[in-house]
Amino acid sequence: MMKLSNCKKAARMAFAGVILMTLVSACEYEYAEFPEPVPSEVEVKFSTEIIPIFVSSCNSSSCHGTGAVPPDLTPANAYNSLIELSQVDTANPANSILYKKMSTGSMAQFSTAAQAQAVFDWISQGAKNN
Repeated sequence: MMKLSNCKKAARMAFAGVILMTLVSACEYEYAEFPEPVPSEVEVKFSTEIIPIFVSSCNSSSCHGTGAVPPDLTPANAYNSLIELSQVDTANPANSILYKKMSTGSMAQFSTAAQAQAVFDWISQGAKNN
């Protein structure tokens, strides 16, 4: 009687092991590869195209307003805040913190692809305070 009980335990353990191995081997995480965006030839102006993005998407709940979470993206302070906090990388625009946050990072849910592209284009064009 004892041997039968041990056999059942062993069979259950083996079955559980097979199930566990199946589940573990089935787990796979694929990292999404995002192609580097292609910069636009059309000039992007900070004052008329980038600031409105910040006003509609970043300052509406005072998340990135004066005294809130940096960078300060209010119209009067956005440019200086972005530069001082090294949020833009004109040598490698796709590596810019601002662009990465808006395109694939924590701020992507609050940004559209067109807004992220405009920011990328602005950075690619030298991130001018124009």
